[in-house]
Amino acid sequence: MVRKWCRGVSSTFILDRSIEVKRPLDEVFAYVSAFERIEEWDPGVARARKLTPGATAPGTKVLIEMRSGLELNYEFVEVKPESLLKMSVQSRLFTAQEEISFKRLARGVTEVRYIAEFDFRQPLNLFTRLYPRGMQQLADATMDGLKAALEDANPLPSGSRIAELGDKLLLPGAWQFTRRGYRSARRDWLPISADLRGRHVVLTGPTSGIGRAAAEWLAARGATLTLVARDERRARELIERIATETGNDNLHLEVCDLSLMADVISLVDRLKDAGDAIDVLINNAGALFNEREDTSEGLEKSFALLLLSPFILTEGLKPLLAARKGGRVINVSSGGMYTQKIQVDDLQSEQGTYAGPVAYARAKRGLMILTEVWARRWEKDGIVVNAMHPGWADTPGVAESLPGFRKLMGPLLRTPEEGADTVCWLAAATEAGKISGEFFLDRKPHLSHVFSHTQETELERAQLLRELRHFRNDTFYRDGGGTEVAGSKS
Repeated sequence: MVRKWCRGVSSTFILDRSIEVKRPLDEVFAYVSAFERIEEWDPGVARARKLTPGATAPGTKVLIEMRSGLELNYEFVEVKPESLLKMSVQSRLFTAQEEISFKRLARGVTEVRYIAEFDFRQPLNLFTRLYPRGMQQLADATMDGLKAALEDANPLPSGSRIAELGDKLLLPGAWQFTRRGYRSARRDWLPISADLRGRHVVLTGPTSGIGRAAAEWLAARGATLTLVARDERRARELIERIATETGNDNLHLEVCDLSLMADVISLVDRLKDAGDAIDVLINNAGALFNEREDTSEGLEKSFALLLLSPFILTEGLKPLLAARKGGRVINVSSGGMYTQKIQVDDLQSEQGTYAGPVAYARAKRGLMILTEVWARRWEKDGIVVNAMHPGWADTPGVAESLPGFRKLMGPLLRTPEEGADTVCWLAAATEAGKISGEFFLDRKPHLSHVFSHTQETELERAQLLRELRHFRNDTFYRDGGGTEVAGSKS
């Protein structure tokens, strides 16, 4: 059912529009009350920003920038959970009182009603009285957008011949990694209205850059987060900040040095002992080491942190991922992997002169191989596994490891939030849970190889798995374990 009504009286103009959606009331209210997400469903909104911390409540303020350039200042004056939102609106052209009410019509069916009373300043008040259809069309577009968002029936993501050609030609492909590539891609993005409340996400490397941006985004949408970090002080400060900003206190910390395999195995044991099923595992932790470093366990650090660690963690947590219908694994990779082939006989970069970017790229190539292997082998378990490229983002890691590159690229670098977008989309979007074994950039699958000489053989894939299991088991037994790490026979 759709009901719409408008009228103009003096300088006041009233809109009234209702929609029905097949979505539970609590999910509908949770999505709409996070009003800073209005840009997902209102085609007239360019950007929205929440100005006050905490969950939506009376006094919450949101600044909305319309595509026309007009700024709207919203303030919530009444919030009744799963029932009502009332807001006052101030702008240079009009003031308004808006009301969004929610009603359960049947099991899994909700009515959303929007009523707004506008008071236009001269001469717009005369225009709206003479041409009320224009205002009604704006309301229709907004509510139709909200209905489409809540129905959550987005098509499966697909690549394009243009993107594939750009990948192969390298320079056009590299353009996609920039902020301009991000802004071009986002024009076609669809809303993410999936409800993350009650969904358990394990995220490594959350204290800066891509990981921090992803943690903030997921927490704002109600996910239960287990943050895996090496620096306990920074992690606890982050958790306190996120809880204050989002009102989400379902945030937990696991302290672990992911470059040390004994620590990783201990982490797996703790999470398994806790027994909490995992909806999403995000292998994000990483760093580029320009000079060769060996860990206290005698492993080259790039290999240990970027490849062996996510291998042990992911295979170890497989039972917890399989326990949740539609478990997801997201591996944060890099476009650098396009330049390298996995060297299964030299995983620790011992042959020749060490080069940090090369060791990094080879490890990321290995992680892409694992992505494809896990996606194929774990399909029967209902586990979706994908990798993603954040593009060229201006993160603390880039500033520290690649200062020359950062200086050269300057304003073309993405923000951490822009780099983290595809991580968040892969973790949350309904359609992202229906495709596996892909390499994503800006919510679209891309080629995992652009050069034939980087393509590994099936024998090399098998050898890589044997080598990783050897390193894992060697660490496990040296650490005093008595049984195989879970998932090793998968």
